[in-house]
Amino acid sequence: MRPFEPNLHSLPEGSASASRLALAAKRLGYAGIIITNHTTTCGRPIGVEAARRVGGIEVVIGAEIVASDQRSLHSKAASLRERVDFLAVHGGDEKINRAACEEPNVDLLAHPHQGRAGIGVAAAKAAQENQVAIALDLSPMILLRGPARIRWMETVRRDLDLFGKFDIPLMITTGGRSHLDLRSPRELTAMAALLGLDRDRASEAFSLPESILALNRRRWTSVGVELV
Repeated sequence: MRPFEPNLHSLPEGSASASRLALAAKRLGYAGIIITNHTTTCGRPIGVEAARRVGGIEVVIGAEIVASDQRSLHSKAASLRERVDFLAVHGGDEKINRAACEEPNVDLLAHPHQGRAGIGVAAAKAAQENQVAIALDLSPMILLRGPARIRWMETVRRDLDLFGKFDIPLMITTGGRSHLDLRSPRELTAMAALLGLDRDRASEAFSLPESILALNRRRWTSVGVELV
């Protein structure tokens, strides 16, 4: 397994540079990180060149779409698809969650459980059809306490059963904005187990980003003809 952290936010959006995130992730055992600053953030992530000089870890610059409605989401996805190797959508709102799952240009629905809705059956079916991965963002498990964390865990456990039923691809993340937010793959696997995710599915979730990147980097000149 070559684990990737697929949803990090660096300066100027987060509090750590891309290079600091890369160094911390390498120390924790990651093979790569994907920095997906929000489309509402101005400017390129800071420290990218230095991050790519860190040996032993791949640093990928993607984007996370922030959209107020479905039409805006689809427009931004079409515009960004050829410009980045990895495309996420900032979820949480029920309509945005579903629209992201219905958009084949999207690689990952991030933060889907920030709101109360979670993922419904219609969105799950759409994610399966369009091969949109769902982020198992474990930051609430780290940050929340008491009844709020219990409610969040109940929602995620319910959705994990749904994801298993529809064979929806998962990616595990902390959605980190600082190097201090990062946790090792081993720690996150143990946390995911408390939500009912077995070790094999967790391993697949950590290695899926690299597979998605390999597919996205292939270029086709026409149907069935690949540019190599």
